[in-house]
Amino acid sequence: MAENFFGKELAARKIDAIPGMLEFDIPVHGDNRGWFKENFQKEKMLPLGFPEKFFAEGKLQNNVSFSRKNVLRGLHAEPWDKYISVADGGRVLGSWVDLREGESFGHVYQTVIDASKGIFVPRGVANGFQVLSDTVSYSYLVNDYWALELKPKYAFVNYADSSLGIEWEDLENAEVSEADKHHPMLADVKPLTADLLG
Repeated sequence: MAENFFGKELAARKIDAIPGMLEFDIPVHGDNRGWFKENFQKEKMLPLGFPEKFFAEGKLQNNVSFSRKNVLRGLHAEPWDKYISVADGGRVLGSWVDLREGESFGHVYQTVIDASKGIFVPRGVANGFQVLSDTVSYSYLVNDYWALELKPKYAFVNYADSSLGIEWEDLENAEVSEADKHHPMLADVKPLTADLLG
């Protein structure tokens, strides 16, 4: 856990590199038994800038992936918004690449995420992470339901593309899926247009 894991005030910061992306400090309360947090609370987070349009269509799905140390997943952009967080005592190095058409195409943001941090990721921004702890449960609250017919609207970029400038931890020993190894380099990615992102 980070030194400032406990005692944070709920707060939000805009990520200048990627328009629409937000980083939240999440209060975590702990004692000798463990800890507790409100991972997401709509009424408290809307005034801090969490987009109300996230709830516009009334669809919400919460996904959790469990991974071991050095697993690297990504970089994937789906046609829905995401609220990313860590559900346990683990830590990840999160990395995001804007794949939307416009001036910020190809812009990157990285930060370490533990249970005291949440990230709002707009649709069209590719999400990836590498596990820094022994294990991690990585949570995605998304505002659309997964469906096979949405796959053509996905976009991907290769995690190892040196043009992105992403600084992964111990990349040589990272455990990566075959699919992720073969994603295109940024130069070959077609920017996602507003009509595709719907």
